[in-house]
Amino acid sequence: MGETKRNSLAGRVRQWWEYKVLLEPKDWMQIEVTSKCNAACAYCPRTVYREHWHDRFMSLDTFRCLLPTLGKTKLAYLQGWGEPFLHPEFPTMVRLAKEAGCTVGVTTNGMLLTEKRLIQAMDAGLDILAFSLTGTTPEHNDPARAGAPFVKVLEKMDMVRRIKEERKATKPVVHIAYMLLRSGLDDLEGLPRLMADHGVEQAVVSVLDFEPGVELSEEVLAPQDEAVRHALEERFTAVREAGAALGVIIHTPSFAPKTDDDPVCAENVGHALFVSADGEISPCVYANVPVDQAEYARQGQPAPYSRVTFGNVNDELLPVLWRGKTYEQFREGLEKNRPATICRNCPKRKR
Repeated sequence: MGETKRNSLAGRVRQWWEYKVLLEPKDWMQIEVTSKCNAACAYCPRTVYREHWHDRFMSLDTFRCLLPTLGKTKLAYLQGWGEPFLHPEFPTMVRLAKEAGCTVGVTTNGMLLTEKRLIQAMDAGLDILAFSLTGTTPEHNDPARAGAPFVKVLEKMDMVRRIKEERKATKPVVHIAYMLLRSGLDDLEGLPRLMADHGVEQAVVSVLDFEPGVELSEEVLAPQDEAVRHALEERFTAVREAGAALGVIIHTPSFAPKTDDDPVCAENVGHALFVSADGEISPCVYANVPVDQAEYARQGQPAPYSRVTFGNVNDELLPVLWRGKTYEQFREGLEKNRPATICRNCPKRKR
């Protein structure tokens, strides 16, 4: 949609109708402000696909295209496959999203988080600040997270707590985005104490759902029998209970068999979406890795990867893209257990 057409009287009326009347409220929108990163985590597609990777920064014009949708969205999460604090306009994006009326969160490796940048984000209204970890000790975290050493991450957490105390601020609340690899399973038990000691209120524990190569398949945590599943659930229950005793909340994966009442996908594709740094919309971040060609793995088996997108917000209004025939068919296919190729065997559909 051209800018002149958007700004004409007919264009403004159409936008009002699309967003106010036709657009259904969304639970969250994940927005990739940049696909560039200053770290090189071993399990990240950016590291594995580095020869084919496209480093992109979302323009403010593209971000502004999302604001009418954010007015009917509960959470705007400003992070995709890159490090958000690399974007020079990150505080502006936080402010615009807050002005649109939603909660705003971000996940960072922490290395670029200076006092100045933190205060800018706080003044802009940032609600949630999550730090990425893959272990609760340097021995387990650092080999997998090159460029984001464990000790430095803890220093950044402590800086946030100190500045919040100095400013008598309650936000941003500090979270941990914890990637649980099979090799680091035993290290998980240290998470509750780490959180309590460094001012972290919540943690979301994830497992490796996107395998950018078969060499990472051995790090995927996917119990193949009931005994292993039960042992994992016991371990997760113990971690959650230890966290509760220390006053922190820990969300862990569930490998329990799905019921008919469970959502068709843990990514909530019927009420959420992902927007890449170049403005392409997708059902989730896994469907929108910024490469032209690559190979990924499912259950240890290689397969060709290609992006699954349903239009660009720079060209058309987002509600129109959401109602597009191919996007509707994609969501309907998941509902009726006829998933698109990229969703077949995806572990997100199993929990």
